Amino acid sequence: MLYAYHGSDIASSLKKARALIDSLRAKRPDATFIEVTADRWSPSAIEENIGGQGLFSSKYVVFLNRVTENADADERLPGFMEVMGESDNIFILLEGKLGASLKKEVEAHADKAVETEARSGARAFGSEEPNAFALADAVGSRDAAKAWALYRQAIDAGIGSENIIGTLFWQAKSMAVAARAKSAAEAGLSPFVYSKAKRFASRYSQEELGRLLSELVSIYHDSHRGARDAELSLEAALLKL
Repeated sequence: MLYAYHGSDIASSLKKARALIDSLRAKRPDATFIEVTADRWSPSAIEENIGGQGLFSSKYVVFLNRVTENADADERLPGFMEVMGESDNIFILLEGKLGASLKKEVEAHADKAVETEARSGARAFGSEEPNAFALADAVGSRDAAKAWALYRQAIDAGIGSENIIGTLFWQAKSMAVAARAKSAAEAGLSPFVYSKAKRFASRYSQEELGRLLSELVSIYHDSHRGARDAELSLEAALLKL
């Protein structure tokens, strides 16, 4: 199954996509959720999840979050529309304005396609759209003020704390691995991700990265047990960068 949200009003599209994701995850808590962005794009993100099912779950929910910002994804994605539409797993595509080729394939194969348009005179989110990945870069740069501002924007845009924690954990883990590795291959990261993570890691000691990873894990589990509020706890952690 394929759901697509696209158009010039990225904020509105993001809100609709997140609402669908939250609804699906509430209905199917056993489903495996995977979020793919331009930084983490690989054709395998689709190929490995078209027909497969998790060991402990009955479905995958795969969120393709503006992956066409990656040139390879922009070229390959139209060719995946049909197989995603026919899959028993659920694919959710979020994009800005679609190119002609991709738009044609989306319209032909999506179970639901919603196009949004920014109101006249309204600011449409572009490269400055508040999102968890810009926040992850601010954390990597160890810019507490920017990280806090982007965090509040992301929350206001409808991105859940759990998704943000997952993204920040991935960033911190990539930094920790890159700091110890001599190459992208040794780190098991793409050259682009490795280069950025290596640069960010230079701003932290291994001990500090370990504490950051531990804090993110603690916030995630404590919030699930009702021991503390994830949104407030994560905000406090960012202010201490």
